[in-house]
Amino acid sequence: MNSAAERDKKSPESIFTEQVKELVAIGAAIASNCETCFKYHFDKARKLAVSSGDLALAVETAKMVKASPAQAIALLADKYLKTSYPKSAEEQG
Repeated sequence: MNSAAERDKKSPESIFTEQVKELVAIGAAIASNCETCFKYHFDKARKLAVSSGDLALAVETAKMVKASPAQAIALLADKYLKTSYPKSAEEQG
């Protein structure tokens, strides 16, 4: 039995081109805060003639995906700050 990767390599109708691979890698680099990775994959995408519009869309999509958990944890932190907890000895004076 062939692996999924082997089957996909043989599939001429696959949309996962080298250009798409680099756009995905750009998103992953942003998500993982890897500047070196981002620069490498951005440069590689440009060499593969990925359009500026597609690069911008990949970057903006990655930023939105990354921002969602950051917003969620900030809201959770605010919620916890508003919760009534016993005062610390320092706060009690």
